[in-house]
Amino acid sequence: MKVSVYLKKSDSQTSNICFRVREKNVDIKVVSPLAVYDKYWDADTLSYRRTTAVPATEQKRLPEQIAAIIERVEKTFSDKANSKWLKQAIEDVLYPVRAFERNHPNLLCRIHEYLEKFDGAERTKEHIIRFERKMSRYHDYQREILGNTDFTLFVETVTLEQMNDFRDYVADEYLLRQEHPEFYATRMLINHKPKPLSNTTVINIMNLFCTFLHWCKKMKYSDNEVYALYGCKEPTYGDPFFLTSEERNILYDADLGDNPKLAVIRDIFVFHCYIGCRVSDLYRLTRENIRDGFVEYMPQKTKKCQAKTVRVPLHEKALKILERYDANADKLLPFKPIHTYNLGIRELLKHCGIDRMVTILDTHGYNTVQRPLYEVASSHTARKTFVGNLYKQVPDPNLIASMSGHVEGSKAFRRYRTIDDDMKRKLVEMIN
Repeated sequence: MKVSVYLKKSDSQTSNICFRVREKNVDIKVVSPLAVYDKYWDADTLSYRRTTAVPATEQKRLPEQIAAIIERVEKTFSDKANSKWLKQAIEDVLYPVRAFERNHPNLLCRIHEYLEKFDGAERTKEHIIRFERKMSRYHDYQREILGNTDFTLFVETVTLEQMNDFRDYVADEYLLRQEHPEFYATRMLINHKPKPLSNTTVINIMNLFCTFLHWCKKMKYSDNEVYALYGCKEPTYGDPFFLTSEERNILYDADLGDNPKLAVIRDIFVFHCYIGCRVSDLYRLTRENIRDGFVEYMPQKTKKCQAKTVRVPLHEKALKILERYDANADKLLPFKPIHTYNLGIRELLKHCGIDRMVTILDTHGYNTVQRPLYEVASSHTARKTFVGNLYKQVPDPNLIASMSGHVEGSKAFRRYRTIDDDMKRKLVEMIN
């Protein structure tokens, strides 16, 4: 098999480099995108003659590319050789990123596969979906705004520098949206006013990135351990706040006859306070989950690491709430979309005068601020109310965790066990 190189005139000053492959009955010719200045080109040495008219980098690059193409042609030649094969061999040398992408699914493809195979909690799945969208926008931004037209990340080759660059993009995307509104207009599902993400949110996104790369390693898609170099970071959270038993009872006893929509939110929220599950598990409950005065369910978030059934005895008030609704309905209660539920909880607390000031951590600047409870409460406040009030009565983490569905050694559970001033006074009174 013989590979020869010749020129094909393209204009008055330049020619394209062509490659010809011959072997018995095979005779293939392909014009490459490589172009040379005829006046300075030496066809015998396949390099430029000494001249200052052509940049030194170009004089060095062209002979190397020609040699690499010839080497690849010789290595990949077979009896099935044709012009398509020769064009591909030339392209693989000149555009190595495209060649790698053709033979390896890129990072976006792997994220999509990760999402399709994920069988954990729905809330975590939603985080993966948002991560995939951010990564897709990051790729488009690199290609269309920054002009890196061949930009593509691969799990096999992603670097620490690239991970840090993605992190910076995530943190600055709200500013980029203001600079390039037309670019983002078609790429945002909700065109809300751009606002900065909290430091905690950025950390959680990057931790998900690390988790995804570790999954690729476990799937044997890559030996790249850059996720270990980056390292998962520990988000900073403030002390949990929750409703007291007295505040919860105010909601239960409130007369909301003139506001039936808020009455439904109240029933869902108070019931939620009495069973303490995650909102994703709450929304899955039906009458079949009620057995012998207990609510039984398997927490979706922890089912992979600790598949166990949680049983919570139903309080008398929780049972009375259930009596108000159709026992034959598909759902245990008339659940609302999570966004509507959260807004309804805040409206409910404000309506009932639950305006106690609580200290929260501003995760943008990590400063503590005082806010009325009705401004910061959410569906998760019900879970914290359940755990917090139980722990004030019986500070046994194992007993409470058996009803809250926390896994053993949960960092989140340790945050719930805030010791309040009343507990401190009781402990001091026990000293002889």
